[in-house]
Amino acid sequence: MNSRFLLPTLFLLGSAHGAAPAINPSLLNDQAERLYREIDAAVKTAGGDLNSQHLHLAVAFSTGHFARDPRMAEAARVIASDLAQQHLVDGDQLSSYAWEQRLWPHAGEALNPLKITRDRAALQATFQNLWPRTAQAGSEGGHDTEAVITELAQRFEGQTDTVLVLLTNTAASSAGRAGERTIGENDPDYVSALTRWTRVRTNTTGATLSLPFGEGDRTLDAVILTPRSFSGAALSRPRTELLTEQTDAPTSQPSQIPWLPVLLAGAAAAAIAGLLLARRRGGAASRPSRREPLTLHVAGRAFPLKDSEDGDVICTVVGPSYPIPPSGAQYVTLGAGLPAIKFFTVTRSGSGLTVTPDLDVTVEGDAPAPIPADRDAEYTLTVKGRAPSKPNLPPRPYQTTLTLALRPEEHP
Repeated sequence: MNSRFLLPTLFLLGSAHGAAPAINPSLLNDQAERLYREIDAAVKTAGGDLNSQHLHLAVAFSTGHFARDPRMAEAARVIASDLAQQHLVDGDQLSSYAWEQRLWPHAGEALNPLKITRDRAALQATFQNLWPRTAQAGSEGGHDTEAVITELAQRFEGQTDTVLVLLTNTAASSAGRAGERTIGENDPDYVSALTRWTRVRTNTTGATLSLPFGEGDRTLDAVILTPRSFSGAALSRPRTELLTEQTDAPTSQPSQIPWLPVLLAGAAAAAIAGLLLARRRGGAASRPSRREPLTLHVAGRAFPLKDSEDGDVICTVVGPSYPIPPSGAQYVTLGAGLPAIKFFTVTRSGSGLTVTPDLDVTVEGDAPAPIPADRDAEYTLTVKGRAPSKPNLPPRPYQTTLTLALRPEEHP
């Protein structure tokens, strides 16, 4: 094992809950490598090549056993972290899901999809918030592997660059409470999902791999699914080269610029410019011009655009009761009656703003794509789709209308 991967793993282990005993980082790193080799082989079988194509890796954790088996839960998180840390490159995407009898919205899901950057330290820190850490509220254990495969296949419909990895105590489905039934492998929706996705099976439990995690001969199961035909955007260079560059490149040193004289000169120039401008205006109060920075207004929230850069998330619009992380200042929560899902994200895109709907969400309206970020304007959006309302019930339709307004910053 390459020694440069030990630090991220040890960091994760040090952050684990006290209830989980220490585990073997070297062994778990080896399991992450086994898992990646199997993913790579499955993608090749589907006509793709991870060494030359981008990847969206979606990792789903069964959580029904988390409370009674924290050691296995933490092992699954470390394996997933090592897998992403060591094999995803700048421009790839990473998503995290939690499931028992069905998918359930854990807090880290708010980060989906996480776009990978060259900053390995930032990626490592994000894992603490991305992966699920508890069982579902009111959990009675158990999980339905076929049901969650069906749901994930629907969520990622048409996304041919995505590989799904399920991590669970066993790939075999099990009911959580007396009288509960799992859907089974003859369920029509599950059978339909497997016409579009390949479930890689190598053992009798239905798993792709059984991964030892260092407690006797106990293992956790991994299930890999790929699109029938894999196709990802082209990488700028082979993945192996990009990974070496991102993990081994030394931190660049700041250039030695005499900042004090530069700052003093800048301050003097700004003072002179301010005096000239004041004289030109004759002391009269100025009105905001359209060249001044604008603020985006959404559902009663205001988001200044002044310091935003290309790719920055301006705001994320979600339904009531959606699990917002503690640092979620950019989240906008819509009113009652809507599902607890993420509807869309507004990001800075060059000189404009891009509205990106979440999976299974449709956004319509009069907003151009992208929305100009330097123009005082107002746009009406209609958000609609279908989403689960209660466990074990089919999705129900929803629809709402809201306004995106761009207005000059208000000055005191």
